[in-house]
This record gives sequence, C-alpha cells and structure tokens, in this order.
Amino acid sequence: MEWGNETWVTEFVFLGFSALASLQRMLFMVFLFLYLFTLGTNAIIMSTIVLDRALRTPMYFFLSVLSCSETCYTFVIVPKMLVDLLAQKKTISFLGCAIQMFTVLFLGCSHSFLLAAMGYDRYVAICNPLCYTVLMGHGVCLGLVAAACTCGFTVAQIITSLVFHLSFHSSNQLHHFFCDISPVLKLASQHSRLSQLVIFMLGVLVLVIPLLLILVSYVRIISAILKIPSSVGRCKAFSTCASHLIVVTVHYGCASFIYLRPKSNYSSSQDTLISVSIPSSLHCSIQSSIV
Repeated sequence: MEWGNETWVTEFVFLGFSALASLQRMLFMVFLFLYLFTLGTNAIIMSTIVLDRALRTPMYFFLSVLSCSETCYTFVIVPKMLVDLLAQKKTISFLGCAIQMFTVLFLGCSHSFLLAAMGYDRYVAICNPLCYTVLMGHGVCLGLVAAACTCGFTVAQIITSLVFHLSFHSSNQLHHFFCDISPVLKLASQHSRLSQLVIFMLGVLVLVIPLLLILVSYVRIISAILKIPSSVGRCKAFSTCASHLIVVTVHYGCASFIYLRPKSNYSSSQDTLISVSIPSSLHCSIQSSIV
C-alpha cells in the first residue's frame, strides 16, 4: 500500500531460519516430531488429571491448565513455523502478525500469573494444611485462573495496540520465526519512547510482580519446612514444590532474558534460539510434575 512516496507494510517476511536454508527439511522433521510429541503427552497429562479422581486436587488442576496453556502456545507458533520451513516465501499478513503477537503475549502473561497462583497453592498446602480444602476450593481455583487470564488479556491488548499503531514502511523483513515484540519494533519507522517505556514497564509488571509473590510464598514455605522435625517429612514437603520451582526457573529465566534486556543488547539469533527452546523446556518441567 502506498501513501505519498512511501510504501506501507502489508505483510512481514520471516527470516528466522534463513541462515540454515540447507537444513530446513531436517529441521521440519525434528520440529514436527517434537510438536506431535508435545501434543500427545499434553493430551495424556490433561486426560489423566481429568479421569483420575486421586489427581483432582488444586495442584493438579493448575498443572492441567498450565499444560493446556502450553498446548495453545505451541499451536499458535509451531504450525506456521513448520509450513514456513517448507515454503519458498515465508510471509504473514499485517493483521495475522498482530493476532499472533496478541495470542502469544496473552498466553505468556497468563502463564506468569498462573505460576504465582500455583505458588500460593503450595504456600497454603504446606503452611496452612488444616484449612487447605477451604482456602483452595474449586471456586477459588477457578477465580485465580480467571484472574490470571484477565491480567494476561489486558497486558497483551495494550502492548499489541501500542506496537501495531506505529508506522511500518521501511522494511518488512522480520528476523525471527514468529511475531515477537523486539523484532517487530525493530521494523517500526519511528519509535515512540513513551510506547517503548510503557511496553517495558508492562513487561516488568508481568514478570517481576508475580515473581515477587512467588518468592514471598517460598520464603514462608521454606521457613515452615525447616520447622518440620522429621527429615523424611521435610523432603516430602519440598518434593511437592520442586516441579513448580523448575517451571518458574525456566519461564522467568527465558522471559527475562528476552524481554527485560536493554534494547542495545538485542540479538535476533539469541532470541530465536531461546524462543525455540521454551516450549520443550516447559513441557519437560510439566511432565516431571506428573511423574
């Protein structure tokens, strides 16, 4: 689309795997296998939690929601990536890019707040076990999930609106394999410092506040565990938190590296590698929780 002497961007071209052109068919087979494996095992995890009465507890309810969230996250990114690995022209429309960014942000932000809810669940289970069934009833669990989704939706809506209200008419070559914030912002013709500041502050809000809530929960959890006289009891109490800590470390470690770095340190190749590894890392963490 032309406006005056400038051409406005109507689609983006993905260059995420352009340096590996000779390996793209092999990468297609590898990612297809990992995608099908992730879908299959997530389906098993969710169906097991639903069908097994012994697993109908708040902890496993949150894990099933987490598993469902991961399935949706991979569905938004991986099928398009697989198609692009076999395609000559790897493009996505302007609207499609906005929808993909919104969905990825919505799921990722909701994930952060959901992990905070899981930290609260572990805190109640260990520090106040006699009131656990009352404090973590089914209605409370549903409310926490709804609150996490609402926060994720709000943040994703604000960030996506800020990014795609910028002007794009210089280049449409996106150095990534999906529409993420940093590579898309890099293509914007003029950067609004206010927009960038708001996006950064929302990133801090989504990552730092839930993480602080989790840390507060675990400070109290550790204090309560250390008061348990039996070493077996201490190990058992800590084992119920280990899988959650693994997921928290993977999620916040990768997300902080990608979204909280100064813009001068941005590297498309590093972000591509980290983004590819996030779904499989989270999947292994969730799977270990069930096992």
